[in-house]
Amino acid sequence: MSNKILNNLDSLRFAEIERKSFKIMPYIAPSYTPETEWLLSGGGLITFKTHKDKLLNLSSIPFSVGYSSNGSFAIKAVNVIYWKNDNIRSIGEFQLRDMPDNYWGVGYHNGDTVPQGPSTTGYKRMYWRFYQRMMFRTNETMFVGFVIDVNRTQAMDMNPRMQQDIHVIEGGTDIFNTGIGIEVDYDTRDFMQNAYEGVFISGIFTAYDEFFGGDTDYNILEFDYRHYKTIRRKRRTLAWQVKTRFTFSGSTPWTDKSMLGGLENMRGYTMGRFRDDNMVFSTIEYRHMFKRKKLNKKNNYNSRFGYVTWIGAGSVASTLESFRNWLPNAGVGIRAELQPRMNIRLDYGFAKGESGVYVTFAEVF
Repeated sequence: MSNKILNNLDSLRFAEIERKSFKIMPYIAPSYTPETEWLLSGGGLITFKTHKDKLLNLSSIPFSVGYSSNGSFAIKAVNVIYWKNDNIRSIGEFQLRDMPDNYWGVGYHNGDTVPQGPSTTGYKRMYWRFYQRMMFRTNETMFVGFVIDVNRTQAMDMNPRMQQDIHVIEGGTDIFNTGIGIEVDYDTRDFMQNAYEGVFISGIFTAYDEFFGGDTDYNILEFDYRHYKTIRRKRRTLAWQVKTRFTFSGSTPWTDKSMLGGLENMRGYTMGRFRDDNMVFSTIEYRHMFKRKKLNKKNNYNSRFGYVTWIGAGSVASTLESFRNWLPNAGVGIRAELQPRMNIRLDYGFAKGESGVYVTFAEVF
């Protein structure tokens, strides 16, 4: 067979790979979280490849728009994109929130003792954030890159207690932060968005400064350790994570203190209920995708459905020496695979004094 014919066949084969790799999966679903109450959100999952290569992982952009029963409006889009045969990775998000919110104050004690209510914690928050990481491969397992974080918070209709809070008085009610940072990663995961095997260790230092165009001056140091082990067979994974976040050198605004809760960690806790300069949490999660009794269309026994269960603990503190009060966390969830290794998740998280239901794309870590 001539080289010309072989080249034409290769072009057709790669065109087919490229055509199949670009997909949009829409969804609409209700959920309940402590922050938004009942939320109806619609959105989709976009997957694609930036290069004609069977071995290149799918890039993904999940996005959503939602409106809730307490008047919250939210837009969110996340990107994980593999460039240049996975020698460059761009990972980031954009989100906008206009919502009633709660501020308990800074410190574990306030989050644990201040009762939630319009006259004690309630206020209105307008928030947007653009956060992007650009990582460059240096060898088989190492990446080095930079971070850009631009965000703004406006607080309105504050309750009397919040108006007298020393952190709010010092930080203000219209806070614009611009940060630039560096990141170093060690990554052996088989698939970033939903790993079955591997280790991920990351360190990020971000400096926020008026020189970069913001209104604030402070630094953040973050460490993230994740480990994934296949249990007995593929699609049954034990995963665990330990993450820390420290703020220092300057006056960190109350809006950017280290916080627990929400979609990304300690599911079930209201995000921001527990906040302080320093934060640490750990989660261990078992992920189980079911097997079918009969072959599917892809000639295997993989089911599209599964479940997860997790336990964890975390805390916030003003100094490294004062981590004493630990918050428990646990939960269960359902998974539905929309595309290979791309799940939509429904999680129910148990927390101290509250709980939450979350519907979104991709695993927490």
